[in-house]
Amino acid sequence: MTPPATDYIFGAYVPCRNPSKGNILLKTRLGIARASSLRTTPIFQLLFAATLVMGIGVTGHALHPVATSALQVVANSVPAQAIATARTAAIAAVNQKPINATREAELDDGQTFAELLTDSGASDADAAAAMNALSKVYNLRSLKAGQAVTLAFARTTQNETLTGATFLPEATKEVSVARNAQGVFTANVRLVPIVRQRLAAQGEIRSSLYEAGDRSGVPHAIMASLIHIYSHDIDFQRDIHPGDHFEVLYDQPMTAQGKAVGEGDVIYAALNVGGKVHPIYRVMFSDKSVDYFDDRGQSVRRALLRTPVAAAHITSGFGMRMHPILGYSKMHKGVDFGANIGTPIFAAGNGTVEEIGFKNGYGRYIRIRHSGNLSTAYAHMSRFNANVHRGGHVNQGEVIAYVGMSGRATGPHLHFEVLINGNQVNPLSVNLPTGRTLDGKLLADFRKGQVGIKQQYSTILAKKAAPQPATPKGLIQASASGPAYATQPTQSCGLRGGC
Repeated sequence: MTPPATDYIFGAYVPCRNPSKGNILLKTRLGIARASSLRTTPIFQLLFAATLVMGIGVTGHALHPVATSALQVVANSVPAQAIATARTAAIAAVNQKPINATREAELDDGQTFAELLTDSGASDADAAAAMNALSKVYNLRSLKAGQAVTLAFARTTQNETLTGATFLPEATKEVSVARNAQGVFTANVRLVPIVRQRLAAQGEIRSSLYEAGDRSGVPHAIMASLIHIYSHDIDFQRDIHPGDHFEVLYDQPMTAQGKAVGEGDVIYAALNVGGKVHPIYRVMFSDKSVDYFDDRGQSVRRALLRTPVAAAHITSGFGMRMHPILGYSKMHKGVDFGANIGTPIFAAGNGTVEEIGFKNGYGRYIRIRHSGNLSTAYAHMSRFNANVHRGGHVNQGEVIAYVGMSGRATGPHLHFEVLINGNQVNPLSVNLPTGRTLDGKLLADFRKGQVGIKQQYSTILAKKAAPQPATPKGLIQASASGPAYATQPTQSCGLRGGC
């Protein structure tokens, strides 16, 4: 009896009729085919019998007791040599299908990029071709030891072929090389997109504010900026103690991989020092100038920095002391800040360089004249900033020199003096003039902005979720519906995103 036409769907249960026995249910994963019967064509019989006999990709399901005899009938009708040939062809097809694979490599000290490729499994010819393509878009000699490289290969059981390589020599630059359909390597340089994200952090101070920020994941540049902003009002050598706290809201440029790049902006911060909270808020004015204000609308900027050197500690204060070299009591007319040789020294305020050079026991010495009758002096430096010269203008916070021990000094430190009408006064106690104060409409809009900023800080910190995109260089703009993040100046107060 000729069985009826049947759809043979490989990968699903299919009935196979036998004139005298019941149905046999078979399943295979080789695809989909249609035939008029089991006895369609010799080719179909050959392939079907080969897959059944070899068991490649075939699984029997709920086999009827006569399955064995039915298979034997089909197998006997196909020559053994044909079955072996089909099996060999099937295995070869599977083995020859390439599998894409990647692996990470790191450039060793003294290793060339070509050596990295060959050591990772690339052939000499592929390494040379990839190098030739890359050299057209990037100088591979500029890569440093430790550079991570992602390599791509097409892999079969017989061999492995290099298909591409990618590395990021800079956080914002991706260099890649890839083999095209014609087998030719082409290279490309792509700028990695940068977005500004608004982040929040808080932490307890155990040893220093810088260390506390590091534990909380705040970028070093943000903590350095924070210390610089507060250096007008807080002596980080004497005022900060273990148990104090900080909180900060800041904008940070980030790569798509979440890596901080460049310098961010502190939007809001608060230091809890000895139980007293010192908040600051960033304001950008319509002329694009930026300043920081306390919660009363008073600028935190002072005419002079109280600590004009980073990461230093006071080793000697202002007043009478036993001179460590001369051996007798002598008036110490400044404050000494101990720090490592080479630590940057900042201009305490805006001004003009009146004197620069070597000066007796002071060693390398700089004196800067600020507004009116106010001057500052710096001594014992190891070297000057090459851009600083007599008669030149310097801005507050600009690096003017580096800590040393030139002149009469027993160790590396900065000797810092404040002079009023040419007379030295105590830098730590002198009453310095302050910056501008907001009032009227400016102050009212500023207070609205404070509310929005603190709400955003609390929301970001509480959610501990993905940071929000932030407006570059902006703070907040008050509106009828509440605070909104903006880049345009507010017409009501003349502040750009900050009132």
